[in-house]
Amino acid sequence: MANLVETIQAMGMFAIFTRALTMTELAVILKEPGAYTVFVPTDAAFVQMDAEKLGGLFEDHSELNRVVKYHIVMGIYKAVDLLDLTFLKTMEGQRLTIRSSASVGPTSETLEEGSDAHSYVIKDTFTTTLLESIKVNGATITQANVSAANGIVHVINKVLVPHFMIL
Repeated sequence: MANLVETIQAMGMFAIFTRALTMTELAVILKEPGAYTVFVPTDAAFVQMDAEKLGGLFEDHSELNRVVKYHIVMGIYKAVDLLDLTFLKTMEGQRLTIRSSASVGPTSETLEEGSDAHSYVIKDTFTTTLLESIKVNGATITQANVSAANGIVHVINKVLVPHFMIL
């Protein structure tokens, strides 16, 4: 199985993020064994940023390093795990806020743990609608649970910017 960097490159829609990983040398870390969750913004997410600010970001190595680290979390967190979390600490040191408008299941009836109905609701109904209800600092996860040898990738539709940083 490919490592995180190879997985991100193979997906084909992350040239700007891959460039940032390489420039900050975080690509070296994400190739090594470990357990990482990476929230990867698409190239389209970077294009939404002001072109001058994006160019400036790539000229300031320190700021670029902070932004890239803000997309990486130690540990593997699948989308279903994110439903139960409020915060995740990033490699940058600050926390990401996780929100979901999804409910945990039907409220009108109780489900007996271990029953077929329980299994269906808990394991099999993780649909696109549920996925799109998960927000990471306001960014929507558009594709989740892309596995790599040393972690997992979640595709997001927005570049995450650390607090107290203006882009």
